[in-house]
Amino acid sequence: MFKCNYKSYIKKVTTINLEFNIAVHFLAFLTKHADERFSSRALSELICINPVQLRRVTSQLVEHQYVETIRGKYGGYQANESTATANLGDLFQIFTAHSTQGRLYTGTKESDCEISQKIEDTMKVHHAKEQALLKQYYDDFTIQDILEETVTTI
Repeated sequence: MFKCNYKSYIKKVTTINLEFNIAVHFLAFLTKHADERFSSRALSELICINPVQLRRVTSQLVEHQYVETIRGKYGGYQANESTATANLGDLFQIFTAHSTQGRLYTGTKESDCEISQKIEDTMKVHHAKEQALLKQYYDDFTIQDILEETVTTI
């Protein structure tokens, strides 16, 4: 008999959504304060997250050139020419690309049950369609759009 580890699945999905949300919050904040530079410690406090979570997200944002980073005593993160125009669909893809790693589906090919043998393949197709729809939705928004929506609703 095989055990299912639903807790790790839920944790992984939650983490992925949280990283996307952190990225949007981080970029919107830097866009609003485009002429300023912030340390990771200050940003983690302002965004209300753990510094480790922030570094995991910022490493991806720096790699994709959405922000500038300056090292040293007076270093930190600062918006660049790409920050405000960052497309949420692209960000969504960056922070959900690794979502297929780990166990996301039930069933197993080794089972005697035909459904358990094939359900993973069926659900992978639906999951891919779901991700495509979400990306398509987010493609219509930039960080500037989110900032304007957020600031006008406060």
